[in-house]
Amino acid sequence: MSEIEVASGTATAVELAPGERLTIETPHGDQGGDLSFAEFDQALTRNVNGIERFGFPRLVFHVSDGMRLVDGEGETVMTVGPARGVSSIDIMLPGCWRELYPDGRPGCRDLISAALGIPRGELKGMLSFFTAYRAGQDGYDGLLGAQLRPGDFVSFRAVRAVRVAVSACPDLEVPGWREGPLLVRRG
Repeated sequence: MSEIEVASGTATAVELAPGERLTIETPHGDQGGDLSFAEFDQALTRNVNGIERFGFPRLVFHVSDGMRLVDGEGETVMTVGPARGVSSIDIMLPGCWRELYPDGRPGCRDLISAALGIPRGELKGMLSFFTAYRAGQDGYDGLLGAQLRPGDFVSFRAVRAVRVAVSACPDLEVPGWREGPLLVRRG
């Protein structure tokens, strides 16, 4: 098993073989972030899991244990779980980007695309973890204060070989997040 510490405002990429697990932990209960891979289709993932959960096309806002992350063909690339904590694994938000910040710091889309070695415009989907959300008739707020505890984690299992990138979000304005590392384990 290998472990990488990812500092706030940075990202790392990890190669996974079929059957390997990726676990992301907030060791001090501070930090959230994003995950993606080049083939990740965020919209199709929402729909595929909605159909599987409800029996008809219905979008889901977040994924949980046993759900799938799919590519543009609807093929499973990774499965979700287990996870520990009360926060959500959001698949609605697109991830932050440089243009959102007056100081021009790179956002999670910038960090993850760089870690994957692909242009930001080719990144199709993002998954945000350690978030809290509220959905209403007029909108979706995925950046409510998450109640993080030291040791909370999310994990994913590769179904096929995949290069995955994980960012520790540079956006410290999200309620409940403070600057701190994430631990990324492969094994």
